[in-house]
Amino acid sequence: MMKPTLIIDERIRNEEYEYLKQFFEVQKLPLSEDVYQEISGHSDIFYCKINDEVICAPNAKIKDKSFIIGNTEVKRFYPQDVLYNACQIGEHIIGSKYTDYSIPVDITVRQGYVKCSIAVTSKNSCITTDEWIAKKLQMYGIDALFIRENNIKLLDKEGNISNIKGFIGGATLIFCSKFILFGDIDYLSDKEKVIDHINKYGLELIDFKGLDVFDYGGGIIYSTDI
Repeated sequence: MMKPTLIIDERIRNEEYEYLKQFFEVQKLPLSEDVYQEISGHSDIFYCKINDEVICAPNAKIKDKSFIIGNTEVKRFYPQDVLYNACQIGEHIIGSKYTDYSIPVDITVRQGYVKCSIAVTSKNSCITTDEWIAKKLQMYGIDALFIRENNIKLLDKEGNISNIKGFIGGATLIFCSKFILFGDIDYLSDKEKVIDHINKYGLELIDFKGLDVFDYGGGIIYSTDI
């Protein structure tokens, strides 16, 4: 059986790439000139996965014949850059008022960078760096852990650390009961809360010791075998 494909920012470090290629055919997403440099290789800006279907922006750099093409191209300035930045938790689709109409949102939050802000940990739970998102999801019975985190970093187009802060959703990838953090969990100020939460949901922590925690925009996993 073929490995599923993972689309992820081309700026990932070698340690992360070598780990991920054990499980995936890794496709490094080229940086786009259509959005600002920190998010220019982020899959959560150009793609959204709902019920095993991938919806992508018309101007996404990588496309597969199985993808659904959304209605609107993403552009450089907010909110035109968050049209596909939505996510699914169980039966709920979380998005903002800016989400492209190709994505069937049923929970609308104020934050435009929805998927950036949310690491989905089960069909009824998540970790978020947005307090208002946490409160809104809790109203729907979702176990949403809010963490205050200032130690997640974004990168410029050269791969240097930017002065813009990153988010937990973009710094993680969850698959096959593994919780991958792109960096060393010891660098997170709320690491104990994160560890308690992922243990609660039976997830195995995979992190990369000694590395800063980087927000790559998460990753999009897909397979024609699904």
